[in-house]
Amino acid sequence: MVETPPRNRFKLRAPNSLDPIEDRVILLICVIVVGASVVGAVYNWPPTVLLPLIFVALYAILRSLLPLRGMHQTLQQTRAELTAVRRELAGPGHQCTEFRRYANNREFYSALRAAILDSAENQLDVWYVRQAPPTTLAQKEARQYFDAVLRWAKDNSSRSARRLICVNSDHMRRWAVEHYRQTRTVPNYEAHVVEWDLKADLLNMAIVDERLVFLAFSGGTNQVIRGMSMDDPEAAKYFTDYFNQHWLTSVPLRTWIDRPAHD
Repeated sequence: MVETPPRNRFKLRAPNSLDPIEDRVILLICVIVVGASVVGAVYNWPPTVLLPLIFVALYAILRSLLPLRGMHQTLQQTRAELTAVRRELAGPGHQCTEFRRYANNREFYSALRAAILDSAENQLDVWYVRQAPPTTLAQKEARQYFDAVLRWAKDNSSRSARRLICVNSDHMRRWAVEHYRQTRTVPNYEAHVVEWDLKADLLNMAIVDERLVFLAFSGGTNQVIRGMSMDDPEAAKYFTDYFNQHWLTSVPLRTWIDRPAHD
């Protein structure tokens, strides 16, 4: 059963057509134009005299039919009220989650990079569990995303960026060593390593401020990635708990590098 909100609580307001004074002015213009057209017909005025009157009449008609004044504010208010109605209908304990889908590498990494640079404030938790290292990705958007994570951490020392890496091949081991060299001077960026024996890529994720979650799904080749995002703090907590579970059982990249086998 769907709960209907009180009638007097949410009312969607339609924009007023025009101010009353402007309505009267346009009505007066229409009367003048009609009167002038009648006089012009009686006295056989040339068309060049009537053209300005025709344009004035057209303006008055269009201005009456297209009430654009204050439309932007009205649309914003309407959107806010619709959101409030959706939350009211959802009831206690339920939230309206915003989902977005990304059809390819470019769309996914572009959206993730924008979310980090535009809205991330305190914490990033990112996960890379794939057979091939990030350097194999051909799209510039993917490279820009990995650069954006480091730039975001470097710009503010109070931020925290964590990356969980799966090392399961020689390619990934070489990349992990190089990644350590690139990031060891960034104190608020920390990477951990897991050495899972994978036969296929796992689900990859990025969590922004424990509220916005990006999920990446690998395809048939190293260059195929599709994904989705959800803006939902409650759901983000579940993914953060899952991330923390693996983070606590992994090995810091610095410790992993110091092992004799990786010198």
